Amino acid sequence: MISLASQPAGRSRARRASAQEGGAVRSGMPLAAYLFLSPYLALFIAFMLLPTLAAIGISFMRWDILGAPEFIGLDNYRQIFGDPLFLTAIRNTFYFVFLTAIPMVVLGLALAMLLDQKLKGTAFVRTVVFLPYVVMVSTVGILWGWLFDKGTGLVNYYLTTIGLEPVAWLKDPHWSMPALAITTIWWTVNTNMIIFLAALQDISEELHDAATLDGASPWQRFVYITLPLLRPAMALVTALTIINGWRVFGQAYVMTQGGPEASTFVIVQYIYLTAFQNFEMGPAAAAGVVLLLITLLFSLVQMKLMKAI
Repeated sequence: MISLASQPAGRSRARRASAQEGGAVRSGMPLAAYLFLSPYLALFIAFMLLPTLAAIGISFMRWDILGAPEFIGLDNYRQIFGDPLFLTAIRNTFYFVFLTAIPMVVLGLALAMLLDQKLKGTAFVRTVVFLPYVVMVSTVGILWGWLFDKGTGLVNYYLTTIGLEPVAWLKDPHWSMPALAITTIWWTVNTNMIIFLAALQDISEELHDAATLDGASPWQRFVYITLPLLRPAMALVTALTIINGWRVFGQAYVMTQGGPEASTFVIVQYIYLTAFQNFEMGPAAAAGVVLLLITLLFSLVQMKLMKAI
């Protein structure tokens, strides 16, 4: 029989053994996490981090791909900022982001609120709304290029049915960028909808039920319950929308080739032409670095504003 005197010592040894075992488990958890993350980290380093660092290095070089790179300091940055076409590309891209960012966030949230209702057929409608995202950008550009055609496009057809004049959407410098914005919103707003929909389904129904019992109207429940709880999703969606807006290229290249009168000429198209048509890798890399800094700046400002709300 175990004596009473021996029990505290035995319990102490058991506690020490348990603590050692728990410490071993806890010390092994970060290693397991890194092992699970290692495939993504390897791909991120190989295809994102290293190319970005290489582009930053090339931006200080004179290099035409065939010859050896030559260090020239900030000359590439002076060249692009002295190029009126690059400044036009920055202005056009900013205009595109301005046209798409707010509608993408507002419509994404509105669609998510609509499809969050427990109605028959909602799952099918979600699938239909998400379908445009899987369409290739070339197909989207060709489709909407036909829809915006002044003579035979459906957009102008419906405008004339309500008594409006046809618009040369892709031939008029004043309407070409709004046409690209409409195309992009139709094509990609569904991704914002999916993020908002996931966030809405994470909100407890008990909060809305309690507010309803207290006499809160649907608008009050939306403003004081839904919106505050959607703040993280709102920050994510806004940041992604702005970043993707600054990276626009495919729609402009397929639908307008940067025209008319360079009204849809964007930064990524400038990088493409400089690198793969003029073979000036240094200025192209410098333009890419400027684009990276712009997206980082806008994302940081947006995150600060969201935290302040």
